[in-house]
Amino acid sequence: MTIACVSIPHFALRVAVLDHPELDGTPLVLATPPGGRNLVADRTPEAAARGIRPGMSLREVTALCPEAVVVQPNPVREAAAFERIVTRLEGLSPLVEPAEPGCCYVDLRGLDRHYGTPERAAARLLQTVPPLLRPRVGLAPGKFAARVAAGQAAPGGWRIVPPGEVAAFLADLSVEWLPLPAEMLRRLERLGLRTMRDLAALPAHAVQARFGPAGRRAWELAQGLDDEPVRPRARGETVVVELALPAPATSRDALLLALRQLVTRAFARPALRGRGVRQARLRAQLEGGRSWEHVATLREPAGRERLIAALGHRLQAVELPAPLETLSLELTGLTAEAAHQTSLLGARPRRTRQLVEAIRQLKQRYGTSPIYRVVEVEPWSRIPERRRALISYDP
Repeated sequence: MTIACVSIPHFALRVAVLDHPELDGTPLVLATPPGGRNLVADRTPEAAARGIRPGMSLREVTALCPEAVVVQPNPVREAAAFERIVTRLEGLSPLVEPAEPGCCYVDLRGLDRHYGTPERAAARLLQTVPPLLRPRVGLAPGKFAARVAAGQAAPGGWRIVPPGEVAAFLADLSVEWLPLPAEMLRRLERLGLRTMRDLAALPAHAVQARFGPAGRRAWELAQGLDDEPVRPRARGETVVVELALPAPATSRDALLLALRQLVTRAFARPALRGRGVRQARLRAQLEGGRSWEHVATLREPAGRERLIAALGHRLQAVELPAPLETLSLELTGLTAEAAHQTSLLGARPRRTRQLVEAIRQLKQRYGTSPIYRVVEVEPWSRIPERRRALISYDP
Protein backbone atom coordinates (compact mmCIF):
# COMPACT_ATOMS: atom_id res chain seq x y z
CA MET A 1 0.00 0.00 0.00
CA THR A 2 1.22 3.51 -0.71
CA ILE A 3 -1.00 6.56 -1.05
CA ALA A 4 -4.76 6.88 -0.77
CA CYS A 5 -7.03 9.69 -1.90
CA VAL A 6 -10.33 10.24 -0.12
CA SER A 7 -12.55 12.29 -2.41
CA ILE A 8 -16.03 13.75 -1.94
CA PRO A 9 -17.19 15.32 -5.22
CA HIS A 10 -19.58 18.28 -4.94
CA PHE A 11 -18.55 18.62 -1.30
CA ALA A 12 -20.59 21.74 -0.44
CA LEU A 13 -23.77 20.17 -1.81
CA ARG A 14 -23.17 16.87 -0.05
CA VAL A 15 -22.70 18.72 3.27
CA ALA A 16 -26.11 20.32 2.70
CA VAL A 17 -27.55 16.81 2.26
CA LEU A 18 -25.85 15.77 5.49
CA ASP A 19 -27.91 18.40 7.32
CA HIS A 20 -31.08 17.64 5.32
CA PRO A 21 -31.13 13.94 4.37
CA GLU A 22 -34.48 14.37 2.63
CA LEU A 23 -32.63 16.21 -0.17
CA ASP A 24 -30.61 13.12 -1.12
CA GLY A 25 -31.32 12.25 -4.75
CA THR A 26 -32.85 15.66 -5.50
CA PRO A 27 -31.30 17.87 -8.21
CA LEU A 28 -29.20 20.29 -6.13
CA VAL A 29 -27.57 23.48 -7.35
CA LEU A 30 -24.95 25.48 -5.46
CA ALA A 31 -25.27 29.24 -5.96
CA THR A 32 -22.31 31.56 -6.22
CA PRO A 33 -21.42 33.63 -3.11
CA PRO A 34 -23.63 36.67 -2.51
CA GLY A 35 -22.54 40.03 -3.82
CA GLY A 36 -22.40 39.15 -7.50
CA ARG A 37 -24.56 37.59 -10.19
CA ASN A 38 -26.76 34.64 -9.20
CA LEU A 39 -25.03 31.85 -11.08
CA VAL A 40 -24.51 28.11 -10.69
CA ALA A 41 -21.20 27.32 -8.95
CA ASP A 42 -21.73 23.53 -8.79
CA ARG A 43 -24.44 20.93 -9.28
CA THR A 44 -25.08 17.30 -8.35
CA PRO A 45 -25.13 14.53 -10.99
CA GLU A 46 -28.94 14.52 -10.75
CA ALA A 47 -28.98 18.19 -11.76
CA ALA A 48 -26.36 17.65 -14.48
CA ALA A 49 -28.56 14.94 -16.00
CA ARG A 50 -31.24 17.63 -16.49
CA GLY A 51 -28.89 19.91 -18.40
CA ILE A 52 -27.79 22.21 -15.57
CA ARG A 53 -24.17 23.32 -15.86
CA PRO A 54 -21.85 25.68 -13.92
CA GLY A 55 -22.10 29.32 -15.00
CA MET A 56 -25.79 29.10 -15.81
CA SER A 57 -28.02 31.73 -14.22
CA LEU A 58 -30.45 30.64 -11.52
CA ARG A 59 -33.33 31.91 -13.68
CA GLU A 60 -32.33 29.45 -16.39
CA VAL A 61 -32.15 26.69 -13.77
CA THR A 62 -35.72 27.39 -12.63
CA ALA A 63 -36.99 27.30 -16.22
CA LEU A 64 -35.02 24.18 -17.12
CA CYS A 65 -35.64 22.17 -13.93
CA PRO A 66 -38.37 23.56 -11.65
CA GLU A 67 -37.79 20.82 -9.06
CA ALA A 68 -34.12 21.78 -8.59
CA VAL A 69 -33.23 23.00 -5.09
CA VAL A 70 -30.82 25.96 -4.86
CA VAL A 71 -28.35 25.70 -1.96
CA GLN A 72 -26.64 28.85 -0.69
CA PRO A 73 -22.92 28.64 0.22
CA ASN A 74 -22.27 27.96 3.89
CA PRO A 75 -18.46 28.09 4.32
CA VAL A 76 -18.54 27.77 8.11
CA ARG A 77 -20.61 24.59 8.00
CA GLU A 78 -18.46 23.16 5.20
CA ALA A 79 -15.19 23.96 7.01
CA ALA A 80 -16.45 22.31 10.21
CA ALA A 81 -17.52 19.15 8.32
CA PHE A 82 -14.17 18.93 6.51
CA GLU A 83 -12.25 19.45 9.75
CA ARG A 84 -14.05 16.49 11.32
CA ILE A 85 -13.14 14.28 8.37
CA VAL A 86 -9.47 15.33 8.40
CA THR A 87 -9.27 14.73 12.15
CA ARG A 88 -10.66 11.19 11.75
CA LEU A 89 -8.22 10.43 8.94
CA GLU A 90 -5.33 11.67 11.10
CA GLY A 91 -6.38 9.01 13.59
CA LEU A 92 -5.56 6.38 10.94
CA SER A 93 -2.30 7.83 9.61
CA PRO A 94 0.02 10.61 10.82
CA LEU A 95 0.49 11.80 7.22
CA VAL A 96 -2.74 13.39 5.96
CA GLU A 97 -2.72 16.24 3.44
CA PRO A 98 -5.94 18.24 2.96
CA ALA A 99 -5.71 19.16 -0.73
CA GLU A 100 -8.99 21.08 -0.99
CA PRO A 101 -12.42 20.89 0.67
CA GLY A 102 -13.61 17.35 0.07
CA CYS A 103 -10.26 15.86 -0.95
CA CYS A 104 -7.45 14.45 1.24
CA TYR A 105 -4.32 12.41 0.60
CA VAL A 106 -3.34 9.75 3.14
CA ASP A 107 0.09 8.11 3.21
CA LEU A 108 -0.39 4.43 4.13
CA ARG A 109 3.22 3.33 3.82
CA GLY A 110 4.31 1.29 6.82
CA LEU A 111 0.74 0.58 7.93
CA ASP A 112 0.31 -2.78 6.19
CA ARG A 113 0.24 -4.75 9.44
CA HIS A 114 -2.57 -2.54 10.75
CA TYR A 115 -4.86 -2.75 7.73
CA GLY A 116 -3.67 -5.85 5.88
CA THR A 117 -4.91 -5.80 2.30
CA PRO A 118 -5.52 -2.62 0.25
CA GLU A 119 -9.23 -3.48 0.22
CA ARG A 120 -9.38 -3.45 4.02
CA ALA A 121 -7.50 -0.13 4.10
CA ALA A 122 -9.93 1.41 1.61
CA ALA A 123 -12.92 0.17 3.59
CA ARG A 124 -11.45 1.61 6.79
CA LEU A 125 -10.92 4.98 5.13
CA LEU A 126 -14.53 5.04 3.92
CA GLN A 127 -15.73 4.45 7.47
CA THR A 128 -14.31 7.83 8.52
CA VAL A 129 -16.76 9.65 6.23
CA PRO A 130 -20.57 9.70 6.62
CA PRO A 131 -22.15 7.63 3.81
CA LEU A 132 -24.48 10.49 2.86
CA LEU A 133 -21.43 12.40 1.59
CA ARG A 134 -20.89 9.67 -1.05
CA PRO A 135 -17.12 9.37 -0.47
CA ARG A 136 -14.77 7.56 -2.84
CA VAL A 137 -11.30 6.17 -2.23
CA GLY A 138 -8.45 5.61 -4.66
CA LEU A 139 -5.21 3.74 -3.84
CA ALA A 140 -2.11 4.02 -6.02
CA PRO A 141 1.67 4.44 -5.75
CA GLY A 142 1.39 8.23 -6.29
CA LYS A 143 -0.90 11.11 -5.35
CA PHE A 144 -2.04 11.91 -8.90
CA ALA A 145 -2.94 8.32 -9.77
CA ALA A 146 -4.70 7.94 -6.41
CA ARG A 147 -6.84 11.01 -7.10
CA VAL A 148 -7.75 9.80 -10.58
CA ALA A 149 -8.56 6.37 -9.16
CA ALA A 150 -10.86 7.97 -6.58
CA GLY A 151 -12.57 9.87 -9.37
CA GLN A 152 -13.09 6.60 -11.27
CA ALA A 153 -14.56 4.81 -8.25
CA ALA A 154 -18.28 4.51 -7.63
CA PRO A 155 -19.87 6.53 -4.78
CA GLY A 156 -19.16 4.68 -1.54
CA GLY A 157 -16.58 2.46 -3.26
CA TRP A 158 -12.89 2.33 -4.10
CA ARG A 159 -10.48 1.80 -6.98
CA ILE A 160 -7.02 0.28 -6.51
CA VAL A 161 -4.16 0.75 -8.99
CA PRO A 162 -1.38 -1.78 -8.32
CA PRO A 163 2.28 -0.76 -8.71
CA GLY A 164 3.47 -1.26 -12.27
CA GLU A 165 0.02 -0.63 -13.76
CA VAL A 166 -0.20 3.12 -13.31
CA ALA A 167 0.75 4.08 -16.87
CA ALA A 168 -1.69 1.55 -18.33
CA PHE A 169 -4.44 2.80 -16.00
CA LEU A 170 -3.92 6.41 -17.08
CA ALA A 171 -3.27 5.82 -20.79
CA ASP A 172 -6.83 6.08 -22.13
CA LEU A 173 -8.04 8.79 -19.75
CA SER A 174 -8.56 12.39 -20.82
CA VAL A 175 -5.84 14.98 -20.26
CA GLU A 176 -8.50 16.99 -18.40
CA TRP A 177 -7.53 14.97 -15.32
CA LEU A 178 -4.15 16.70 -15.31
CA PRO A 179 -3.73 19.62 -12.85
CA LEU A 180 -3.28 22.20 -15.60
CA PRO A 181 -4.80 25.63 -16.26
CA ALA A 182 -7.83 25.67 -18.56
CA GLU A 183 -5.91 27.56 -21.25
CA MET A 184 -3.18 24.89 -21.38
CA LEU A 185 -5.79 22.14 -21.63
CA ARG A 186 -7.34 23.95 -24.61
CA ARG A 187 -3.91 24.17 -26.25
CA LEU A 188 -3.40 20.42 -25.77
CA GLU A 189 -6.78 19.74 -27.35
CA ARG A 190 -6.02 21.97 -30.35
CA LEU A 191 -2.83 19.96 -30.86
CA GLY A 192 -4.83 16.72 -30.86
CA LEU A 193 -3.49 15.57 -27.48
CA ARG A 194 -6.70 14.32 -25.89
CA THR A 195 -5.54 11.35 -23.81
CA MET A 196 -2.67 10.65 -21.44
CA ARG A 197 -1.33 8.19 -24.02
CA ASP A 198 -1.11 10.95 -26.63
CA LEU A 199 0.85 13.21 -24.28
CA ALA A 200 3.11 10.44 -22.92
CA ALA A 201 4.09 9.40 -26.48
CA LEU A 202 5.80 12.76 -27.11
CA PRO A 203 9.46 13.41 -26.21
CA ALA A 204 9.79 15.05 -22.81
CA HIS A 205 12.06 17.84 -24.11
CA ALA A 206 9.57 18.78 -26.82
CA VAL A 207 6.72 19.07 -24.29
CA GLN A 208 8.85 21.16 -21.96
CA ALA A 209 9.98 23.43 -24.79
CA ARG A 210 6.36 24.07 -25.79
CA PHE A 211 4.64 24.27 -22.38
CA GLY A 212 7.43 24.98 -19.89
CA PRO A 213 7.88 23.34 -16.46
CA ALA A 214 4.12 22.74 -16.12
CA GLY A 215 4.17 20.79 -19.39
CA ARG A 216 7.11 18.68 -18.21
CA ARG A 217 5.26 17.90 -14.98
CA ALA A 218 2.12 16.95 -16.93
CA TRP A 219 4.20 14.65 -19.15
CA GLU A 220 5.64 12.92 -16.08
CA LEU A 221 2.18 12.42 -14.58
CA ALA A 222 0.87 11.00 -17.87
CA GLN A 223 3.79 8.55 -17.77
CA GLY A 224 2.79 7.50 -14.24
CA LEU A 225 5.86 9.15 -12.70
CA ASP A 226 4.85 10.84 -9.47
CA ASP A 227 7.07 10.99 -6.38
CA GLU A 228 5.46 14.01 -4.72
CA PRO A 229 5.17 13.25 -0.99
CA VAL A 230 2.10 13.68 1.20
CA ARG A 231 2.55 16.91 3.13
CA PRO A 232 0.65 17.01 6.43
CA ARG A 233 -0.79 20.33 7.53
CA ALA A 234 1.39 22.53 9.71
CA ARG A 235 0.55 22.70 13.40
CA GLY A 236 0.98 26.40 14.07
CA GLU A 237 -0.28 28.49 16.95
CA THR A 238 -3.85 29.70 16.56
CA VAL A 239 -5.92 32.20 18.52
CA VAL A 240 -9.72 32.01 18.18
CA VAL A 241 -12.19 34.45 19.69
CA GLU A 242 -15.97 34.60 19.30
CA LEU A 243 -18.62 37.25 19.84
CA ALA A 244 -22.38 36.74 20.04
CA LEU A 245 -24.34 39.86 19.13
CA PRO A 246 -27.21 40.80 21.47
CA ALA A 247 -29.46 41.30 18.42
CA PRO A 248 -29.04 40.41 14.72
CA ALA A 249 -27.18 43.21 12.95
CA THR A 250 -27.27 44.16 9.28
CA SER A 251 -25.22 47.37 9.05
CA ARG A 252 -21.56 47.53 8.12
CA ASP A 253 -20.92 49.79 11.12
CA ALA A 254 -22.09 47.03 13.45
CA LEU A 255 -19.78 44.57 11.69
CA LEU A 256 -16.79 46.88 12.05
CA LEU A 257 -17.58 47.54 15.72
CA ALA A 258 -17.81 43.80 16.41
CA LEU A 259 -14.57 43.30 14.50
CA ARG A 260 -12.76 45.85 16.72
CA GLN A 261 -14.01 44.09 19.85
CA LEU A 262 -12.86 40.70 18.55
CA VAL A 263 -9.37 41.94 17.65
CA THR A 264 -9.03 43.67 21.02
CA ARG A 265 -10.03 40.47 22.82
CA ALA A 266 -7.60 38.42 20.75
CA PHE A 267 -4.62 40.68 21.46
CA ALA A 268 -5.46 40.58 25.17
CA ARG A 269 -4.53 36.87 25.13
CA PRO A 270 -1.05 36.02 26.48
CA ALA A 271 -0.18 34.22 23.21
CA LEU A 272 -0.34 37.54 21.30
CA ARG A 273 1.50 39.73 23.77
CA GLY A 274 4.12 41.67 21.82
CA ARG A 275 3.44 39.65 18.67
CA GLY A 276 1.76 40.08 15.30
CA VAL A 277 -0.31 37.90 12.97
CA ARG A 278 -0.04 37.11 9.28
CA GLN A 279 -3.50 35.72 8.55
CA ALA A 280 -6.98 36.41 9.86
CA ARG A 281 -10.06 34.30 9.12
CA LEU A 282 -13.36 36.01 9.91
CA ARG A 283 -16.44 33.79 10.10
CA ALA A 284 -20.02 34.90 10.65
CA GLN A 285 -23.13 32.93 11.52
CA LEU A 286 -26.10 34.57 9.84
CA GLU A 287 -29.80 34.44 10.51
CA GLY A 288 -31.51 31.44 8.98
CA GLY A 289 -28.58 29.03 9.42
CA ARG A 290 -26.44 30.65 6.73
CA SER A 291 -22.80 31.68 7.13
CA TRP A 292 -20.15 33.92 5.65
CA GLU A 293 -16.36 33.79 5.65
CA HIS A 294 -13.52 36.13 4.74
CA VAL A 295 -9.80 35.32 4.82
CA ALA A 296 -7.19 38.09 4.88
CA THR A 297 -3.50 37.26 4.40
CA LEU A 298 -1.19 40.13 5.29
CA ARG A 299 2.12 40.88 3.64
CA GLU A 300 3.72 41.72 7.00
CA PRO A 301 2.89 40.74 10.59
CA ALA A 302 0.31 43.14 11.98
CA GLY A 303 -0.43 44.26 15.51
CA ARG A 304 -3.81 45.18 16.93
CA GLU A 305 -4.37 48.58 15.30
CA ARG A 306 -2.88 47.62 11.94
CA LEU A 307 -5.00 44.48 11.84
CA ILE A 308 -8.17 46.44 12.63
CA ALA A 309 -7.32 48.93 9.89
CA ALA A 310 -6.51 46.21 7.33
CA LEU A 311 -9.65 44.18 8.00
CA GLY A 312 -11.81 47.30 8.16
CA HIS A 313 -10.53 48.40 4.75
CA ARG A 314 -11.24 45.00 3.20
CA LEU A 315 -14.75 44.87 4.66
CA GLN A 316 -15.80 48.27 3.31
CA ALA A 317 -17.43 46.69 0.24
CA VAL A 318 -18.90 43.66 2.03
CA GLU A 319 -22.65 43.13 1.76
CA LEU A 320 -23.96 40.64 4.31
CA PRO A 321 -26.60 38.36 2.75
CA ALA A 322 -28.53 38.11 6.04
CA PRO A 323 -28.50 39.63 9.57
CA LEU A 324 -25.40 38.82 11.61
CA GLU A 325 -25.82 36.73 14.78
CA THR A 326 -22.34 35.61 15.82
CA LEU A 327 -18.84 36.48 14.67
CA SER A 328 -15.59 34.57 15.18
CA LEU A 329 -12.00 35.50 14.40
CA GLU A 330 -9.18 32.99 13.90
CA LEU A 331 -5.64 34.38 13.86
CA THR A 332 -2.73 32.30 12.55
CA GLY A 333 0.88 32.89 11.61
CA LEU A 334 1.81 34.32 14.99
CA THR A 335 5.22 35.97 14.91
CA ALA A 336 7.10 39.03 16.07
CA GLU A 337 5.56 42.26 14.81
CA ALA A 338 7.53 43.83 12.00
CA ALA A 339 9.23 47.18 12.50
CA HIS A 340 8.73 49.88 9.86
CA GLN A 341 11.30 52.35 8.58
CA THR A 342 9.92 55.83 8.04
CA SER A 343 10.28 57.19 4.52
CA LEU A 344 12.55 60.24 4.25
CA LEU A 345 10.40 61.65 1.43
CA GLY A 346 7.35 61.80 3.65
CA ALA A 347 9.14 63.11 6.73
CA ARG A 348 7.36 65.72 8.78
CA PRO A 349 8.92 69.22 9.17
CA ARG A 350 10.12 68.43 12.69
CA ARG A 351 11.79 65.22 11.58
CA THR A 352 13.29 67.07 8.61
CA ARG A 353 14.91 69.60 10.96
CA GLN A 354 16.24 66.77 13.10
CA LEU A 355 17.68 65.09 9.99
CA VAL A 356 19.37 68.31 8.81
CA GLU A 357 20.88 68.87 12.27
CA ALA A 358 22.20 65.30 12.35
CA ILE A 359 23.85 65.78 8.93
CA ARG A 360 25.50 69.01 10.08
CA GLN A 361 26.92 67.29 13.14
CA LEU A 362 28.32 64.51 10.97
CA LYS A 363 29.90 67.08 8.63
CA GLN A 364 31.48 68.86 11.56
CA ARG A 365 32.87 65.60 12.87
CA TYR A 366 34.23 64.18 9.58
CA GLY A 367 34.94 67.39 7.68
CA THR A 368 32.66 66.45 4.77
CA SER A 369 29.06 65.35 4.59
CA PRO A 370 28.83 61.51 4.54
CA ILE A 371 25.30 61.73 3.11
CA TYR A 372 24.74 61.64 -0.65
CA ARG A 373 21.76 62.13 -2.90
CA VAL A 374 20.96 60.69 -6.31
CA VAL A 375 20.57 63.09 -9.25
CA GLU A 376 19.87 62.43 -12.92
CA VAL A 377 22.76 63.23 -15.25
CA GLU A 378 22.09 61.54 -18.58
CA PRO A 379 18.76 59.68 -18.25
CA TRP A 380 18.82 58.90 -21.99
CA SER A 381 22.16 57.08 -21.84
CA ARG A 382 22.30 53.35 -22.57
CA ILE A 383 25.02 52.98 -19.92
CA PRO A 384 23.41 52.68 -16.44
CA GLU A 385 26.37 54.35 -14.71
CA ARG A 386 25.87 57.54 -16.73
CA ARG A 387 22.15 57.96 -16.05
CA ARG A 388 22.50 58.99 -12.39
CA ALA A 389 25.24 60.22 -10.08
CA LEU A 390 25.81 60.59 -6.34
CA ILE A 391 26.62 64.05 -5.06
CA SER A 392 27.28 65.15 -1.52
CA TYR A 393 24.20 66.30 0.36
CA ASP A 394 25.04 69.52 2.16
CA PRO A 395 21.89 71.13 3.65
